[in-house]
Formats: sequence, C-alpha cells, structure tokens
Amino acid sequence: MKKASVLVLMGLMSMAAQAVLIDDFSGDLSAYTDTVILDANGGASNVSTWQIVDGTLQISTSTYDGIEQHAFIRSGLTLGVGQELQADVVVGATGSQDIGLYVGGTVPQTGVRKDYIAMYRRSSGQLFSRGFDGTTEYPLAGNWTNNISIDKLFIARVEENKYEAGWYYQGTRNVLVTRTPAYANAATVVGFYADIRGAGVVGSLDNLRIFVPEPATMALLGLGALLASRKR
Repeated sequence: MKKASVLVLMGLMSMAAQAVLIDDFSGDLSAYTDTVILDANGGASNVSTWQIVDGTLQISTSTYDGIEQHAFIRSGLTLGVGQELQADVVVGATGSQDIGLYVGGTVPQTGVRKDYIAMYRRSSGQLFSRGFDGTTEYPLAGNWTNNISIDKLFIARVEENKYEAGWYYQGTRNVLVTRTPAYANAATVVGFYADIRGAGVVGSLDNLRIFVPEPATMALLGLGALLASRKR
C-alpha cells in the first residue's frame, strides 16, 4: 500500500478514536498484580510498594539491595488491533530508574523476562523501549536527550503482530521504535513496567487509557491491511 494511503488511514483512525479511561488512580490498586520479572540482587529482595499518591501511580522502594524489574498488570485488560495504550507522565522518577507501560503476550512469571514490550521514561528525562521477543531481548531503543518534553507515553498495536512505542508532547505523536515480534505477542497482558535501581520513589503516571477506533475506522484499517497484503 502506498505511503499516502497509510497516512490517510492513520489520520482517519486518529480522528475517529475514542478514549476509554481505564484508571485515573482515584481509587485503589486491587485490580493489579505485581511480578518481579528480574531479580539481579543475588536472591535477596527489595522492599517496594506500588502506591497512589495525589491521584497518580508511583512505586516506592524503602529498602534497596539490588536491581529489580517489575511488571504491574491490570486484570482483564487487553490491547486490540488498532488500539493504543497511553498514560500521562506527571513527574519524573528519582535516581537512575524507569517507569512506563508494559504490553505482553504471556502472564509474567517471577524471575522471567519474556514476551513483552515496554515503553518508559528514565529519571534523567530520557525515553527508552525494551522488552523480549520470546526469551530474546530486543535491541534497546532510546532517545538519550535529557529532560525530553513529554505529556504521554504510548504503546500501539498497529497490526495483529506489530507495535509502535513512543511518546506525545502537545498533541504530536513521536514513534521511538516499531516492533514486529518473531514470537507472536497477542497483547493479552497489559499494565506498567518499572526498573528499580535505588531507594526512593519512581513515578508518577496518571490516566491509564486505551484509544479505540470507531467501527467504521476499523473497517478502513481492515481494508488497508487487505490492500497491503495483495500488493505484497
């Protein structure tokens, strides 16, 4: 399919999209499950707690003894084709730490990094995407500019097995990386990612939501995919 046609379809999708608010963090975190998918501290454990402060999501580490990575998954949430997961970035993290979004194809297991894409902001204001294709780590994608202006992080499922990850600022959508997993990621596991590298608070994120194209736009996207497959 020609580039112009792709741009038209994406433009129609953005105009017809409807935001579905999943969580504004005015309640509790009972719908989430935390899994430490990497424990690089010799078998010991940090004392870390996901928390809501002033209506935003944070993770607080009171005792630190080594690097840990967390998948904080919202029960029952999935990401469909043509949908985009977003969260507002309110405050940067403290220390050399990361917080952001997580979209995966298998339920997280303790000590196992597998089948997921993460998009996150570092304490320095730099932006990165990492994850695993099956059990093989994706090449790290990053914008190493400090204190990048940012309003939102996103991970979009643009095709059945194709994802874009990036950020928004003042309405401009910036794609950091496109991932096409060799091991299919069905986006059945959705939530947050954090990389803990010191004591303190990592956050804050707010207004977890999914943008869902209206049915007419989904039909256009399906037509576009059909045309693209015929051209190939």
